[in-house]
Amino acid sequence: MRFLHFLPLVVLCLPLRLSAQSTVESDSAEPRARSASLLPPLVHSVELQRRDIFDPEERTWYARVANALHIQTRPHIIRRELLFHPGQAYDSALVAESERNLRGLGVFRRVQIDSVRTDSGLVMRVVTKDGWSTKADWRFRSAGGDVEFTIGLVEDNLLGTASSAAVRYQKSPDRTTVGLGFRQSRLFAGKVGLSALFQDRSDGQVAALALEQPFFSLTSRNAFRLQGETSDERILRFFNGEDEASDSLSRRFTLVRGSAAWALRGSSQGFLRLGVLAQVRRDDFIPRSTPATGDFPRTVTGAVGPYLVWNRADFLVTQGVSGFAREEDVDLGTTIRAGAMFAPKAFGYDRDGIAPLVTARAGTRIPGGFGFLEGLAGGLFNSAGLDSGSVQLAATAVLKTRPGHVAVAHVEGGWLEAPLPGAEFDLGLGTGPRAFRSHAFTGDRMVFATAEYRVTVTEDFLGLVGLGVAGFVDHGGAWYAGSPRRLGWDAGVGLRLGASRASDTEALRFDLARRFGNDAQESGWVITVGKGFVFSPVGKRVL
Repeated sequence: MRFLHFLPLVVLCLPLRLSAQSTVESDSAEPRARSASLLPPLVHSVELQRRDIFDPEERTWYARVANALHIQTRPHIIRRELLFHPGQAYDSALVAESERNLRGLGVFRRVQIDSVRTDSGLVMRVVTKDGWSTKADWRFRSAGGDVEFTIGLVEDNLLGTASSAAVRYQKSPDRTTVGLGFRQSRLFAGKVGLSALFQDRSDGQVAALALEQPFFSLTSRNAFRLQGETSDERILRFFNGEDEASDSLSRRFTLVRGSAAWALRGSSQGFLRLGVLAQVRRDDFIPRSTPATGDFPRTVTGAVGPYLVWNRADFLVTQGVSGFAREEDVDLGTTIRAGAMFAPKAFGYDRDGIAPLVTARAGTRIPGGFGFLEGLAGGLFNSAGLDSGSVQLAATAVLKTRPGHVAVAHVEGGWLEAPLPGAEFDLGLGTGPRAFRSHAFTGDRMVFATAEYRVTVTEDFLGLVGLGVAGFVDHGGAWYAGSPRRLGWDAGVGLRLGASRASDTEALRFDLARRFGNDAQESGWVITVGKGFVFSPVGKRVL
């Protein structure tokens, strides 16, 4: 009964207790609500919007014909390049990398991925616009009475599968070549790609085959590559700017190489990868003047070694550099690869040796544009010292001074020690000074610089082509150690033409160039037709 005396007090305090408890619960719930609101939303679904060569609202007769002839890229080809899936948290870095993956297929003229909030959740809308993927590959050059040309047909999106097939015929003063090529980056199990090449030359044959599972993203865990090459060909060697080879060799070459790599660390900011590479190689030469009195020499060697690749990722999306009004991905990150191949005497070499190799690339944004540096250094060392080696350096700058205007400058240099026959620097015919004939500059030392200023006249004339005009100047050459430097100048103007509905970005160039004479060629005017720039990345050159 004593409890009844305290009942009024309990009744009075109960609301205060409940109020305090409610306040505490409310205070603890607010941080949870705030933290939940900071979490990225989950992807509910992925919606594909595939467009043809021409959009539905474009109803000209040629638009209808092109769309009727073209086979659209298949949905599963698009989906397998996406790095996000329903149920995952939204990640803008994965979205940007997915766009790069799709553009990297080389079959689209436009790629756009947007996120749309709906009543059911976040929907990722993937819009792809196919490019015209069947194109003629034709290049022409006339200089000093020589005519060199390439005629070919290339399909980069065979049956809508992002497969590439090509047939080409090339005629040069050296030889005629009929070539066949095929490439599919995900032919087996959606992961393993196949590439094949066969060339039937007037003086030999070349064949290559490769199976590869690459790193499909910055966060991929592993990759491998198996490749084989074989050739039975003639090697022509040119010296001192001569227009006819003074040395001719027969070569038999076979290479079987395998590599595997694993990611030690991988994220949208970059990666660290460890790999191992092994190869067996046969490479023999004999003078073509040697009578066929016996068997061809046979020298087989083997090598194996590890490598490490470090990357800090940074990508830029730009337009109007290689072509017109097309999005282009530029790698401005830093990548360093270092490795070493062990070449012991037991594997066929004359002495025990080691072949270190370092490659590097670093890019940056500069006022009005961007630039990047590239470098490569490697060689084979044994007890006698340096057996053979290579050092190459290059720098490229791109400036957009105003809308529709772009300036490109490139400079490079290289040094070779005891290169194999046919592996020397070889400038001419649109690689290096464009107004000089093929093999105009050969040797184991090289410098080259070029600058071009282009003005876009129209990006999409009649909905079909982009058109620009350009002025350019080239300077450079190659020579052998101990010989005088052999250099050349040219300058001129040209047209730049790019199909706005095609799948590739590189523009055709039609140049009228003035060659300033040197010790091997007189001054004169030259008309050249080519594609892209007259230089290539250091990493794509064969040592």
